Amino acid sequence: MVVFEIIVLGANGGPSEYGTQSFILRPVRAESPALIAVDGGAGMHQLREMLAQKWNDNEDYDELVPSFYEHDREPIEFFVNSKLSIQRGLSRSLLQSLKRHGEHFEDANTTNKAYKLFQGITDYYITHPHFDHISGMVINSPSIYEQENTKKKTIWGLPHTVDALQRHVFNDLMWPDLTAERSEKLKLSYLNSKEVHKCTIFPWDVVPFKVHHGIGVKTGAPVYSTFYIFRDRETKDCLVVCGDVEQDHAGLEESLLEDFWSYVAENIPLLHLKGILVECSCPLSFKPEQLYGHLSPTCLINELSNLNTLYNSSKGLSGLNVIVTHVKTTPAKRDPRLTILEELRFLAQERNLGDLRISIALEGHTLFL
Repeated sequence: MVVFEIIVLGANGGPSEYGTQSFILRPVRAESPALIAVDGGAGMHQLREMLAQKWNDNEDYDELVPSFYEHDREPIEFFVNSKLSIQRGLSRSLLQSLKRHGEHFEDANTTNKAYKLFQGITDYYITHPHFDHISGMVINSPSIYEQENTKKKTIWGLPHTVDALQRHVFNDLMWPDLTAERSEKLKLSYLNSKEVHKCTIFPWDVVPFKVHHGIGVKTGAPVYSTFYIFRDRETKDCLVVCGDVEQDHAGLEESLLEDFWSYVAENIPLLHLKGILVECSCPLSFKPEQLYGHLSPTCLINELSNLNTLYNSSKGLSGLNVIVTHVKTTPAKRDPRLTILEELRFLAQERNLGDLRISIALEGHTLFL
């Protein structure tokens, strides 16, 4: 049963500035156009692009995906597992809900439709405050003062995220402090690692986990990111959405990833784990010292192998969708996403992880898990 609808606004890990990480989530059965976002590297521009896409009734249509490496475009089947339910643009159910709840929505131009859709995002769950995860959200933030916008937005995060956003972004220097008390429209709110937070608009529990993301270049201090678990309280199904992350290693004081996978295996039956959106930024050709707090295919497969060991299933992780995000658009002859996908699939087979369904997150598409 499909439970989660995931709109991929951006999945690029830089250094290209377009379409950096941002996902919009909603329950598949939702009747309202209410939305939540995980990260905000992309925003209204991508929404306009997706609204301009006409819904295609033919699920088997041939589609070419922008690549700009060997060819400027490649077939979509190169990037996704054949069993993944994916659609270009926005889902029919979301568009229909916008028509039902938006007066004259169907007659509006694409920009006005995008504003209406953006209004529906009431909550941002930010993994960490790096620009490629917040830039769209920040640039879009003044739109909350548009005359027709009556809704408020809350930006949620662990202390390392909220403190940085308040001190270094919404500080009237880098960006106007739209979170000031008098504004009332935009609010920063703290979450606590491992504590269950009840989503304000969906019957979901949200559980954030602090993870490592390298060290500061100048300070040498630890940098942190966040993994989010979204649990549907009715179906008990779960979705994991990950920020940037590095593997646990001897130089770290806490084994944060180990703690996370233990929690997943102990609290989420494999049958109810609908998918994991997780970064894999660099191919195997990158040396460990070039990862800078990110994962390579070997690192990611090591983590999935750890999860497999904890589940101790005779079928491995068969049926689990792993959606790869945050691939770096570095100079290469071949699209790094295709290289990473090929490496991951080979390593997963070598580790006997079963029918693990690995795909690449493609911006401008909607996933159904």
